[in-house]
Amino acid sequence: MDRTPLTSTPPRTPERRMLGVLSLAASAVLLLSACGGAVADALGRQPDPRATTFATGADAKAAAELPGWAPDAATDVRVKQRPGGAERIVTMRARLDDLPDDCVPVSAEQPLAPRPADGDPADFRSVSTLAADWWPAEVEQDATVMCGAWWVGERDGVLYAFTPERRTVPVG
Repeated sequence: MDRTPLTSTPPRTPERRMLGVLSLAASAVLLLSACGGAVADALGRQPDPRATTFATGADAKAAAELPGWAPDAATDVRVKQRPGGAERIVTMRARLDDLPDDCVPVSAEQPLAPRPADGDPADFRSVSTLAADWWPAEVEQDATVMCGAWWVGERDGVLYAFTPERRTVPVG
């Protein structure tokens, strides 16, 4: 007479081996999903080299990271650029009053819209696809001034500037 309980699978059977394999697979999935972030950091994930900081606007302009409209006296400048693209997000401690006269307020005649140097403005995004812990989500939509192709807005003494990127990258 077999004394195996009705609720267990007999040893050394294909069913028992399958249960062992499934148990190991489930354990691996749980381990990897719970520790994915720690594993990525342990693997040497590096900060994005295209995110840079500068002490002043003059320093960032000297490094060709900011356009001429940016105030030289701005401080705590942060810049991030799309790899292989034109989209940039920038923050700096400065005021809208520090901008030159050729930066124009957004209005019915000068709406907030992509103004690329070349290409159809309809081909450009109007929301940033870049992310940084210092860039509030969709802050570019609060821009009140256009400095060339740049959208610029201010919150609590910090300027937020954004340049739109193409929706698709031309091949050629």
